[in-house]
Amino acid sequence: MGKTTLNLTAGELNTAATRLFERAETITQITLTDLVSDLRLAGQACERLAAVRAELSEIAAKCRDHDAARELRDMLDDADG
Repeated sequence: MGKTTLNLTAGELNTAATRLFERAETITQITLTDLVSDLRLAGQACERLAAVRAELSEIAAKCRDHDAARELRDMLDDADG
């Protein structure tokens, strides 16, 4: 099975996150088609977020503005929880 990659915007990711959280709270029954669709979307979002995090980490490492680099690293640390 081939992997399809979507380029999701931040707004689309937020919409998907909201939909997934809301669906999780209300599920009593779900079709396998719905589950497959949601799992694919969640997987794509995770891949994209990991790629963005890696890109930001590289930018922070190369950044010559020490304050900006520190802010990027702090943001990434906060995102790691």
